[in-house]
Amino acid sequence: MSHADKKIKKNYVFTYKELLFTFVVFSVILIVLFPKGVIKEQILAENSNYDLSMLYLKNLLKHSPKDESLMLILAEQSLRSGKRDLSLRLLELLLQSKNKEYRFRANTLSYELQKENYFYLKTDKARAAQKKKLVRLFDNIYRDKMYRMSEIDKWYKEASFVNRPRARYFFLQKKLQKEPKNIALIEEGYYLAQRLNRKKDAVYYLAQLQKYDPSGVEKWTLDDYNIKLKYGEYKKAEAILLKKAKKSQVWTERLANFYLMRGSYQSASNEYLSLYEKEKHYKAKRRYFYKAVKSLQAGNYLKGAANLVHKYEKNYMKDRSARDFMLKIYLATGNLEYASNLSKKILNREYK
Repeated sequence: MSHADKKIKKNYVFTYKELLFTFVVFSVILIVLFPKGVIKEQILAENSNYDLSMLYLKNLLKHSPKDESLMLILAEQSLRSGKRDLSLRLLELLLQSKNKEYRFRANTLSYELQKENYFYLKTDKARAAQKKKLVRLFDNIYRDKMYRMSEIDKWYKEASFVNRPRARYFFLQKKLQKEPKNIALIEEGYYLAQRLNRKKDAVYYLAQLQKYDPSGVEKWTLDDYNIKLKYGEYKKAEAILLKKAKKSQVWTERLANFYLMRGSYQSASNEYLSLYEKEKHYKAKRRYFYKAVKSLQAGNYLKGAANLVHKYEKNYMKDRSARDFMLKIYLATGNLEYASNLSKKILNREYK
């Protein structure tokens, strides 16, 4: 290479310091000559060289350290270039901004970043601490309405993630406005309303389930009965049982149990006896017989209990456990004559 070539090459070589100085000078000129808004627009329009954009932004911030709009742009550009920690630090400064839009964006973006970080943590302790951060951010977003209606589905799911049932219920109601016949949503609304002790809402959603989910009619009718029990609406609960018991032994037993619970011992005994008469399987039949007798005993209808046992005594003479049961009832109710006669019959059977 000739001396002339070396001289030409030297003229085109810049040191790193010279490049940095040139950039700083250029940035200063840019700031002086162009309105700040124009520069911001140019940076926001940049979709490839995020690192260069960040250098411009940092330089701008040196001249306007309290410019929150620059902080937000830098936070977003930092995120795009993979500098998550820097982005989070900048967003932290904006969480309490008096500008609603900046605060809105800082909270929602911080939530997204902190949630991503949550899944990288390996210990339960670290995750628990991170979850607290997420809860605080979510509460801010929900309380101050920092969400867009187009993102209802997202925040509905996030409310569940951070275990905020009231917020989830709120977003669920918004979803139901768009999908009023969605059975899965109505069902969740029903259970959430109960959890939040919103009686009227729970009753409303239950009625909707009975209307739109015919395949689950038995389940929802039972829930209807249980919810009326829960709120002390006993007449309405009984009406459900009486209607369903006409065609169902399962519901007849529920009716008997209801009467027993409510202290209507004779009515309970009568219902157990009706089940006894309809039942074909021996063990189930015997169980209903026991319940009918015990219901009268529980209501202190001792004579009635003894007479009922005596009426069906012959049906159970071959059953040792049933004989023991009947003898105990006679003794417990003070009917010594019935007890004596049964004892003789038992002895006669055993010594034949």
